[in-house]
Amino acid sequence: VEYRYRVRTDDAATPTATAAAWRDALTAAHPGLDAEVETFEERSERLAEVLGQIGSGLLLIGFSALFIGGLGVFNSVQAYLQGKLTSLATLRALGLRDRRLAAFVLLQIVMLAVLASLAGVLLGTAFALAAGLAVSGQVPMALQAARLWPAAGLGLLFGVLTAVTFAWPALGRALSVTPAALFRGVTGTELRTPRGAWLLTGGTAAVVLVLLMASVPDPLFGAGFVLAVVLLLALLEGLTRGLRGLAARLQEGSAGGSAGDGAGDGAGDGAGDRVAGRARRGGRRLPVELQLALAGLHQPASPLRPALLSLGSALTLLVACTLVVTSLLRTVNETVPARAPALVFYDVQTHQLDTLRDAVHASSASAQVRTAPLVLGRLVAVNGESLLDSADPERVRDARDEQKLSTRAGNIDDVLVGRGAWWPLDYAGPPLVAMEDREAEERDLAIGDRLRFDILGRPLDVTLAAIYSQRGLQSRLWLEAIVSDGALDPFISRHVGAAYLADDLALAAQDRLAAAAPNIASVRTETMLRETRRLMARAGTGLAVVAGVCLLASLLVLGSVVAASRTRQVYDATVMHALGARLSGLRRVLYWEYALLAVVTASFAVVAGSALATALLRWRMYMDPFGLYWSGVATAVLVSAISLGLGARYLLQQMRLNPAMLLRSGG
Repeated sequence: VEYRYRVRTDDAATPTATAAAWRDALTAAHPGLDAEVETFEERSERLAEVLGQIGSGLLLIGFSALFIGGLGVFNSVQAYLQGKLTSLATLRALGLRDRRLAAFVLLQIVMLAVLASLAGVLLGTAFALAAGLAVSGQVPMALQAARLWPAAGLGLLFGVLTAVTFAWPALGRALSVTPAALFRGVTGTELRTPRGAWLLTGGTAAVVLVLLMASVPDPLFGAGFVLAVVLLLALLEGLTRGLRGLAARLQEGSAGGSAGDGAGDGAGDGAGDRVAGRARRGGRRLPVELQLALAGLHQPASPLRPALLSLGSALTLLVACTLVVTSLLRTVNETVPARAPALVFYDVQTHQLDTLRDAVHASSASAQVRTAPLVLGRLVAVNGESLLDSADPERVRDARDEQKLSTRAGNIDDVLVGRGAWWPLDYAGPPLVAMEDREAEERDLAIGDRLRFDILGRPLDVTLAAIYSQRGLQSRLWLEAIVSDGALDPFISRHVGAAYLADDLALAAQDRLAAAAPNIASVRTETMLRETRRLMARAGTGLAVVAGVCLLASLLVLGSVVAASRTRQVYDATVMHALGARLSGLRRVLYWEYALLAVVTASFAVVAGSALATALLRWRMYMDPFGLYWSGVATAVLVSAISLGLGARYLLQQMRLNPAMLLRSGG
């Protein structure tokens, strides 16, 4: 006979800490107590692990939106300050110091960041309350708006700090304009980002990272995301340099004609040979407009680098988010229902195994029935050291935890071995055991350790041969240990099982089993899956909303990229128009340039985003995105085509070429 008690602690503000303190006090007051004492948080670890898988997808989307929003801030600030270069140069000419000028501009940025972040916080809080109301009927949860405000304040702080972090480089670059630009013309002025701006960027970025690591539930996941973004930016930087080198090599084969000489004299930098020459690749002549696009891509002031960094990183994260969301929804809606048994059985006595099979097969002769022995035991010693006699209270509590033991033949969950290896199926040597990774890590176990389990007061000595991990959403029994065949035979008195048959036949099988063996508990998984699908449908709606926000942020970032490069592109087109180039030809050049950017960024995003999502899905969420890569390809192609296509049309509408502009600007 087992007795179970539930104790509610007094302090509702910190229930987890209070419950743990009460448990420790009980253990200290009764050191010989043999009962297993668990807090609610510890009993919910399995559910938390499953929810953590879903949370990983949400974290990826949230981090991606945060980073993409920062890129939007950088490009927007750069586009805004690009139009204020004359004013900044004038203020510097009048004697305004850089610090005051920077403080003046930064104050404007902070004000806008606070307003934008506040709007985002209010919308996010409203969405959270709406989502809580939507699932409150299926999940026992209390809606407490007061608990959302700390998270809202943290979100506001994240928004402002992210905006300031990404604004520093653009601000420092704009403040590098000199008063001499008022005489030469600010449009063609070469700007640089000073070292101080990069130091400030690094400082605020470090604050954001520390805050990020302190606030996320899984710091390792946050660190992995940061490393992935750094690697992503490094790859994009290398891709940018490679494309510039490739464009330059394509232009080296140009034939320098008289038109090229004239253009070179007009441009003053020898670029005319590359612009007007005949580039050959494999003996075939490239279109003139493509030559001009290639020539523009490897110029020092080309918008290629900011466009590739912003568009490439945003698209890559968007592809990764798409794959994670589609894989998660497929797992919940298709994979789990397809692999789940129709019936799950508990408390099956050994002599009732045949009765169980007969009852199921009477409903469906083709039904598959799998059973596994279930033995409860406690790990009481490791390498000869008794855990109950340890001075560490945590190890004493571990020795009182009951663990579910079974055999390899009963591996219904098909666990994955990560360290060590399974023993052969015909193994007949000394007892071996495979432990779950969470249990092994909590007890600092290693392959080869000698373990002793206490089962019904009798010891069982085994050697640790393997450490395995669960399949998360697809796990059913969550066994803590699997013992080699034969070792548990003296202790086996009950079993668990699963039956695979059509859902419409499961109810009849359940009724037959209840009549033949009333003590066997049976559960129809269709009922649970139906509720799960209803919950996950709403969760999927939430994921779609979050992913849609991320997509909208990406489109805004791409729009800011176009805006940031518009002034320079219009200036370059005006120079070419003054040298005799036709407007129709310049438009085709623009289309070629944007088409090249779309192809390069979409291709990179598909490869890098798929790799990032695959790593997260397989190593963190235990899912396989195979068969869903098309969704990432479609997202990359669609978003790049829409954003860059609309950007090109917008730029063409703004392109009012007038050579007199060069005289007015001093160019």
